[in-house]
Amino acid sequence: MNLDTTIDFDLKRFFRWWGGELAFLVPKSLLQHLRERHGSVIFTPSAQGFEVALLDDDERIVARRSVDVNQPDGFKQLKGQYPAMEKADFVLRLSADQALHKLLYLPAAAQENLRQVVGFELDRYTPFNAEQVYFSLIPLGSTEHAQLRILLIAAPKPRLDEQLANLTMLGVQPHKVDYAPAAADFPQTRNAYNLLPDRFRRNGGKLGQSLQWLAGAALMLLLLAAMVLPVWLEGQAVESLQTRIKQLEKQNRAVDLQQSEIDALRAETQKLIDIKQQSPALLAVLNELSRLLNDETWLTHLHFSDNRMQIQGQSPAASALIGTLEGSEFFSDVSFVSPLTQDKTSGRERFQISMTVNTPVSILQTDSADAADAESPDGGAEPISEPEPENTGEQGDE
Repeated sequence: MNLDTTIDFDLKRFFRWWGGELAFLVPKSLLQHLRERHGSVIFTPSAQGFEVALLDDDERIVARRSVDVNQPDGFKQLKGQYPAMEKADFVLRLSADQALHKLLYLPAAAQENLRQVVGFELDRYTPFNAEQVYFSLIPLGSTEHAQLRILLIAAPKPRLDEQLANLTMLGVQPHKVDYAPAAADFPQTRNAYNLLPDRFRRNGGKLGQSLQWLAGAALMLLLLAAMVLPVWLEGQAVESLQTRIKQLEKQNRAVDLQQSEIDALRAETQKLIDIKQQSPALLAVLNELSRLLNDETWLTHLHFSDNRMQIQGQSPAASALIGTLEGSEFFSDVSFVSPLTQDKTSGRERFQISMTVNTPVSILQTDSADAADAESPDGGAEPISEPEPENTGEQGDE
């Protein structure tokens, strides 16, 4: 068993998966500084050249153009228009007529030399042999019968070489070659393979690769510490708070009881104040009514309910009473309920008037001051006792 090869493959997949899972913990601005490249430029072969799409880091399309391989200046102008393309990954995306993919089921023993096993029998799975295609193998796990599920992606060398040559004419050196139908059918394999031939791949120096590995390992350790340390500190804080809460529980019960009593008293006080504000003081209303009516006018009936008052009586000039009553802050919507009639005995006009009774602004301001005193901590006892005699007085007047 080739232990080194298996472990190396698993470690790469593990770190790639772990880095992707933890990337969301890193602020987006920091990720942009850590990444060597940003976004991607997708080259899809077309009849005249390529359909070029510029994508940002979130894979949103920023720009889309058609580029003719016979006019390289067109792509240069596009790069000048979008400078972000200089730091983007160049990806050649093959279509269904330029490559193929197939799901293979192989015995578990083939895991040790997977590429050699598939390459030897490639002509059984495809119309080509191993010398005629560039191919990649992506493990997809095992079946219930312990068979390996392997995704085979193969591109005929002449077709891929032709597209790579066209990109070279545009001055483009791709970072990756993938296959669109495979990404659609198996989205989990999107970043698990690269059909780009080895001669086109960019190999960084050993020092640069080592620094990248060290930076990645340090970043993972920092992310792990960032996840574990807050949880531990929070646990310590919770234990301390629980101890303190137990010490204060008895005091809190007494405070809660007192607060409930205070809230009940305040609610009762506010209820009395609201009742007073909603209903005008009847004594003040009667006093205002007596002031407005002259000595020649008298009332035979008065009814007051729900801020509406209705009066009946006699007056030498009953028609003038409407204007007189409407001129007061206490009354509005003044109108005759029935037509005026002449009293044969007294010679005066009988009238029946209905009106809305309002609370003047001056009285509202006084009530607001009383409400403020009731809510203040210093006067908590006074507002409770004050409204009671006032309300009792009003009931007595009625």
